[in-house]
Formats: sequence, C-alpha cells, structure tokens
Amino acid sequence: MNSADGFSDGHADGDAVGSSDTAGTTDPVTGIGRRTVLRTGAFGALGAAALWGLGSGREVAAAPAHDGAFGYGVASGDPTADSVIIWTRFTPRVDGEPALPGSGQGAPTPVRWTVSPTADCTEAVATGVVTTSPDSDHVVKVDVTGLDPYTEYFYVFAAGDETSEVGRTRTAPDEPGTTHALRFAQVSCANYTGGHFGTYAAIAERDDLDFVLHLGDYFYEYGNGDDRYGPDELIGERDHRPAHEIVSLEDYRTRLAQYRADPDLREAHRLHPFITAFDDHEITNNAWSDGAENHNEGEGDYAARMSASFQAYTEWLPIRVDPATTEDGTVFHRRFTYGDLADLSVVETRQHRSEQVASFVLIGGPGTNEELNDPDRQIMDGAQMEWLQDGLTAQRRWHLVGNQVMVSPLAWPGQYMGDVQGSVMINGDAWDGYRADQKSLLTHMARQPASSGDTVILTGDIHSCWVEDLVADPDAVLETAIQSYPPAAQAAAETAAAKGAATPAANPSPAPAAREGSPIPPMIAEPVPVPEQLTFASDPAPAGVEFVCPSISSDGFYEIVRSVLQSPTVSVGAVKLAEAVLGAINPHLRWMDGIGHGFILIDVTEERVQADFHLTDEPSSSQPDPRVDPSHRPHHRVSFQTLAGSRATSKASGPVGPRSDAPRRADCPPVPSDEPTSPHPTATEAPTPTSGPTTSGSPTPSRTPSPTGTPVPSRTPSRTPAPNPTSEPSPSQSPSRPPRPAPSGSPSWPSAPPSDDPRRHPQPGGSASPQPNDRLPRTGGEMGGALGLGIAAVAGGIGLTVASRRRRAAAHDARDAHVAHEDPAASGEDQAD
Repeated sequence: MNSADGFSDGHADGDAVGSSDTAGTTDPVTGIGRRTVLRTGAFGALGAAALWGLGSGREVAAAPAHDGAFGYGVASGDPTADSVIIWTRFTPRVDGEPALPGSGQGAPTPVRWTVSPTADCTEAVATGVVTTSPDSDHVVKVDVTGLDPYTEYFYVFAAGDETSEVGRTRTAPDEPGTTHALRFAQVSCANYTGGHFGTYAAIAERDDLDFVLHLGDYFYEYGNGDDRYGPDELIGERDHRPAHEIVSLEDYRTRLAQYRADPDLREAHRLHPFITAFDDHEITNNAWSDGAENHNEGEGDYAARMSASFQAYTEWLPIRVDPATTEDGTVFHRRFTYGDLADLSVVETRQHRSEQVASFVLIGGPGTNEELNDPDRQIMDGAQMEWLQDGLTAQRRWHLVGNQVMVSPLAWPGQYMGDVQGSVMINGDAWDGYRADQKSLLTHMARQPASSGDTVILTGDIHSCWVEDLVADPDAVLETAIQSYPPAAQAAAETAAAKGAATPAANPSPAPAAREGSPIPPMIAEPVPVPEQLTFASDPAPAGVEFVCPSISSDGFYEIVRSVLQSPTVSVGAVKLAEAVLGAINPHLRWMDGIGHGFILIDVTEERVQADFHLTDEPSSSQPDPRVDPSHRPHHRVSFQTLAGSRATSKASGPVGPRSDAPRRADCPPVPSDEPTSPHPTATEAPTPTSGPTTSGSPTPSRTPSPTGTPVPSRTPSRTPAPNPTSEPSPSQSPSRPPRPAPSGSPSWPSAPPSDDPRRHPQPGGSASPQPNDRLPRTGGEMGGALGLGIAAVAGGIGLTVASRRRRAAAHDARDAHVAHEDPAASGEDQAD
C-alpha cells in the first residue's frame, strides 16, 4: 500500500535498539522459557556472551543468531491435503561467531528434520537430511509430502548437538465428499516501527485456525530517517534494521531476519501454517513491473532490486512457488482446495502490473477515464487472470480469493486529498486504477451460475476495515458518486450553514495532504458535509462480496489525522465523520472502520462465510495509541456474513462459536522393519525459485529419541497465557484445542540420508505438469531403514548434557537480568562446557 506508509515522523536513526528478548515467553506445556531452552545448545553460551559486545546496526536482526543454531524459530506453510512446507534458518559459526543473515558466510551444514504425530517428537512419520548453504542464507525448507489430510503434525530440526523449537502444523481439510470446518485468520501490513505485534500474539493464542492468510506487506522497506513512520514512543525501541531503506539482497535478508526476531510473529509461525502473498512493500512502495514510486536511479537497477526481494521472500517465507523463471517471471499465484466446500486462489498483483496513472486520480474527465479504462493496462498478467477466472467456474460452494489491493470500486471525496469540495477521486493503486481488469473480473463473477458457488474476495493493503458488496458494473458506483455527490454535498453544506455550523465555504483552503500521493486521506480540513445516502441509478447485478482486513501495526486513518489534530478524541471523531461520508457516497459499502488494528477471523460453512473483525481498543486520552503497549491484543468488534446464494453481505448476530470438527491426530508409525514402506504423495506445488538447500532424498520412518534435558523453570511469566494441556488429550479436553508443542533443545540424532526422489507433482487444484529445476527438498520417495547408528552415543551423553545445560541456563538468565556484566572469564562454567 502506498498509504500512510510514506509519512515521515522526521526522526533520524537512534542508537538505542528495541529488545528482541523472549525470556517472558514460557511454553505452556513445559513451563520452560524459550530463550532458556535455546541456550542449552552448543552455541548458547558463547552466543549470549557475544551479544553484549555487538555494535549498533544489526542488534535486533542478529539477536536470534546468538540464541543458538535455530534462534530464528520454525515455520510451516502452504498446507495441502497431503503436504506442507516446514522451515527454519540454521545459523552456522564462522571463527566462533554466528553467520548472520545476509552475510553470505558459513559452511554448508547438514540439518535433520523430523515430522511427528506427537508434540514430544518421539515418533517420526517422516524424516530426512538437507544441507544448508550460504546461497540460500542457510534457510532450510522442506516440502513434506505423503501426509494424511486434515491431520495435525509436529516437526523439529536438529544439527550438531542442538534442536530447534517444536513446531505445530496441520494439513488442509481437503477430502472430496466430506465437509470439514474451515477457519483461518486474515492479516496484512505489519510495520515493525509502527508498533508491537499484538495481533500476531492474539493469533498465536488461538487453537482453532487451519492457517493464517497473510495478504501482503509482511515487512516494510523503509529506514529510520525521514522515511520512518510510527509512534514516537517506539523510537529507539522498534527501529528498522538495517537503518537505511533496503535495496540489496543482504538488506532484504537482514530485514526479514529482524521480523523473525519478533517473539510474537515467531510464535504465530511456530503454531500455525501460513499462506502468504506479497504486495508492494516486500519490494518497495507502489511497485509495478518496471519501477516503483519509492525507487530512484540512485538505488540501482529496479529489476535487480525486485529479484533480490523475491529471492529473500521465498527463502524466509514457507511458500511454495513454481521455480520457472521465464520471460513471464516467477509464478507466485496458487490455489488450495478444501473438498467440495471451498477453494482459495492466492493472486499476485505487482510483478506484471502496469504503472499507476497516479496514486489518487480525479475522475470524471474524458481523458482520465480513457486512460483508466485502457485495456492494455493490467494489474496482473493475462495468464493469471485466465487462471483466476477459470477457477471461479469450478463447482464449489465458495470461491475465496486472497488478494492484495481493493477490488471494489470506491469513490473518495476529493476534498480529503486536497481538491475542491464535491470532487471525486479513486485510488489508482487499487483495482480502480485498472478498470479493464476490474470490469473483466467482476463481470465474470456475476455471470457464474448458482451451481458454481459464490466468490468472496479477501483483501489487505489499506490499513482499515471494509465490508463491500461487489457488483458487475463498477462504473455504476462511480457514476452515482460523480453525478449525485456534489449537489448532495452542497445541500448538506447549506443545511449545516443554516444551523450555524462551519462549512467548507468558511475556509476556502483545500485539505492538506500529509504527503503527495498518499492513498489514505488526512481528513483534517473543515468537516466534509455528510450527504444523504446515495442510491444507484441502475440496479447492477451482484458479483460477490469483499472483506478487507485492517493493518497489524501500520498507520491508518486515525494515526494520520492525529498527527495533525493531536487530540485522540478529536481525531477519533474526525475519522468517524469520514466513515459516514464514505458510506453515504458509496451505496455498496456496508461498513468500514479506520481506527482499529488487528485481524479478521474467517469462518466458512456450507451456509455462509462469516468475517469476525478483531480490533484494538478505541484510542483515548489515557491510551492514545494501543500499539505502543506490547501486551495489547485485538478483541472482537463486529461480525458480517454472506449467505450462500445471496452474493451480498449482512450483519451477523455475533462471533463464531467452536469449530464443528477438529483435525485428526496423526497415527504413530509402527516400529520400522527391514521391509521398506512407501507413502502416497499426491498433488503438491513446485518449489521455491531460489538456489536453496538440496536434499539427498526421501524420508526414513523411524523411532527417534525424545528431546531430552531437565526442564529449567522460567523466572518470568508467560507472554501468552494458555491452558496447560499434555501431549495426549484427557477425556474432558476439547478436541478443538490440541496441545501446544514445547520448544526443545536436545542433542540431535544421526541417521542415514534418504535417496533422491525424481518424481514431480501437480499444483494443488490444478493439472499435473513436469516441474523443471526442482530445488526445494521434497519427500515422498521410498521409505526404509531405522535410525540405528548414533543413538547409543546420544543416550550415553545425556547425563553430561543435562548438567551442562542447567549451568548454562542459570548463567544466561543472569545475563538477561543484567546481573552478569563482569569479565567473561568469570563465567568459568560456560567456558568449561
């Protein structure tokens, strides 16, 4: 989004940095602090001591590298019926120091991965070895196939004498002929300098999600100078690293590492699979195929910058993409299916889009309309548009579309953007700026018969909440505003003047824009009169609905208004007035909120799709900005739904209740015999287009030793209070609340590497086709053999390992409390280990 993202706080980079300490995060199963556990590895003692000597510039991004080999946590993503990608970043050592993200340093290292049916990972349904490489920033990504549908799994990585945290994931509820529950969180726009990630914390605290749908602006490219924006209170606490605007591959990797240093985001990734789509800020603001608003010649070649951003993104996100890099670029769009209930098409709207006419465009003139309607201007490539429209013809109850920028036409009062009273503008960065594609999609949606189901567009980008009915003819929306808004607004102004209220005529100066080209208006001039609700001149056919989620932390309407009006209560009132104006001149707009931050909980049944908006508390004089409080959480505010066959929205009576069913628990495999067994992998998508790690083959099912070590109670309370379930549910335990996996820190277990799997797999929801350049480690080949060699050695060393870990944990917890700043030589126990 180009939005408030460009607003400057005018503060130079500070020397102080925000803490990435996660000592307060205690696992609800073991009671062990996550940093305490990670420090039990071989790198823990030296790493924590070295952290105190780091200079400014990389502290936050580098901190997890000093928490052990797997300090950046674990993640999973793109779950299908029988596959899921698991992810971690291994941190090797170079001359005794960790190889930081983006450094290009560190020797290739074998890393074992294990997928288990239990949270203690004592049994394996799949396991294998991949080798990290500095070419992929030592990222480990494995496409684990041959899994069972709608099943919960746990996974862990190990190398040397360290293991990662235990992650939890689940495969998709995708079984033809069987309808399962489908529920997920919809999020977008997480600016690190904009505030703490309380939304991610709230998502991590939920146990009822199939996945998290992230619709773009996962990170921001801005630095800490004039391009920084966010609360002044967080300067020095949440500063971007590197401190400058990111342009190189090293920069993008470092910035992504900083985001993974955030404990709330890391925990959300650990507990839920993500399905992600990138927007502009993963490259730079208002990106298009050959440039961007926020790119200039001094920043080098734009194509090289885009390529670097794509590479870092596909390395650090658990995303499955087609590796083909033809003249049409990288194929990021993909589709997921959920039985006969629904499918989810995730689109990409930056790589091939035409340049924006402008950020905001004054409409009504013949020249402007001709440019906006030019059929040669596109928001996505023609092949992707055809793929998307073909998918909407499949006979499923619901077609969900994960989309970056608003599809619905939207008339903006021109006065909000500094133009004259009564003028109408559109956001040129949204689908409104690409009218041919917009009309093509909406018309196609409206023409589909009832047997093809209904379409629900899920959107991010605009840092605010919107509920809209989509119509086949977007021109009808804008023509209504152009023809009716000026006289209606004038009548409202005259009424206000008769009552003695201030009118725009009393102040002929136009509303100032906080920054030229911003798509979120400042709304700070004389109040715009609220006209009566306009109505369509015609009755356009319904096409579907659109639910737009707020930002996680990026500035929205309220923050921009408050930057000028200062008063929280006056600013809240001004935003609510603007909401009324926008609702009045857009007949299809059912509800909006420009104040809260948070997420949407999307719940899908055969009867309806419901959107529960979870938003932060309304700002007040006592708490002008909830984002500055690390303990803030969004709460349920309002719910909307679309009933099957209606292709329209309506208010829901309240938030959703418990799920109708829950994922299965995976079965523990039998003790392996000498006879090889074979899983049955089905549709998976192609791997990432990076020069990532390669694997030597398929998984080996086996019993693996349990992560061991004496638990060391954390001395800080849990950041995310939750029930304390065991790895197996009690009879009274709800099946919809499975146990949370415990972070682990045991020695690794050696095993023979698996063999290569030459097979290729079709895309989920698509047709099978060969996939060249298969670089993502993938499982699903012939399985056989036991772990064997090395288990005795691991078991024999447990006693010494436990003792040394307890000493390390005590020493490093003391450092966290700033008790041990003495000479490192005084920490004899650590060095003796």
